[in-house]
Amino acid sequence: MRGSVKLFKIFGIPVEINPTWLIAVAIITWSLATTAYPSFFGFWSTTQYWIAGLLTTLLLFASVLAHELGHSLVALSQGLKVRSITLLLFGGVSRIQGDATRPRNEFLIAFAGPAVSLAIGVTLVGWWVMFRPVYEQDVTLFNGVIFFTGWMNIMVAGFNMLPGFPMDGGRVLRSAVWSFTGDTVRATRVAYLVGRAVFFVLIGWGAWQMLNGDVFGGIWIAMIGWFLMSSGRNEVDGEKANGAEESAKVAGSIDGLDFTVGMATRQMPSMIEGSWSIEQVMRQGLPASPIASVPVAQGGELVGFVVRQDIDAVPLQRRSDISIGELMNPDSLRVISKDESVRGALGSMDRHRVNQLVVMDSDYVVGIVTREDIVRALLQFRVTVERFDPTDTGTSV
Repeated sequence: MRGSVKLFKIFGIPVEINPTWLIAVAIITWSLATTAYPSFFGFWSTTQYWIAGLLTTLLLFASVLAHELGHSLVALSQGLKVRSITLLLFGGVSRIQGDATRPRNEFLIAFAGPAVSLAIGVTLVGWWVMFRPVYEQDVTLFNGVIFFTGWMNIMVAGFNMLPGFPMDGGRVLRSAVWSFTGDTVRATRVAYLVGRAVFFVLIGWGAWQMLNGDVFGGIWIAMIGWFLMSSGRNEVDGEKANGAEESAKVAGSIDGLDFTVGMATRQMPSMIEGSWSIEQVMRQGLPASPIASVPVAQGGELVGFVVRQDIDAVPLQRRSDISIGELMNPDSLRVISKDESVRGALGSMDRHRVNQLVVMDSDYVVGIVTREDIVRALLQFRVTVERFDPTDTGTSV
């Protein structure tokens, strides 16, 4: 994000802070020190209020980082790439490259963040309930910070689950509609329309707060509603633009095999350890197709592939003695850039006598492409081109 400063990496993901984050720190600290803490704990000094306010704000943003890590780590487990996590004025954002391939995956990525916030909040509030002082005058600065940080995390979890796209709750709604309809475009549209209604309510609530004397709080709420509604609009427009661009690419290249490998790539299947016996692997379950490529790992690192029909060819009496690693072709691990043409991919498969290639985007694994994936993509793209009308700009939302 423009103007952001990179701080460090965690689990290989760059963590950045946008300059607008300083505004949020100042506003939240001021609000806690002058209003929230004095309302709950009336026996503290002014200095204690400001210290507690600053500590709570910093812990809140540490919790926001944990929230975004929840999204990012689940996305990584789904084979997606996370470019960075940025802390900014209205919280945090994870820059996840690529889209979930199934509704279940999108649900897990979206729900992971609020689940982390809720877990932190319940833990801290639970600690407060169990160990809080009996008398208010005995509440220490530490007690107060635990109390407020816990409740603020619960509020963050609840707020993020509002069904407003592109918030987490909106993405959960989108995954549900996608699951029922099988149509990602319709799912995005429904989530956006519901979200727009939610954000108009937020803006209206902010206006009502201003009319009732809470000018600063009302402006803040209205700004959040407007920011989220604009973000949702931008995401929907971005999806439309990407769809048009992909269709145009297909229209220009479908007469041959010149479309890119990335357009035929699918998510990397689950890896199996090379030390496992054939019997163990078959108990775990294998793809139904006899020519399916199964990735093999050694210590969690991809080292090659075996084909289902090679596994099936092992006699029953020997399946407990032979490991998957022994069946694996050591030259089967071949890579290709997602920007290469599928014509080049097929040529590489022929040269190396393999049925699959690992698809890369710079230093990141995007997924896998097989001969069958290329044929399937070719057939799908032919249908797309037949339906594609370059003069159709789509329906305005």
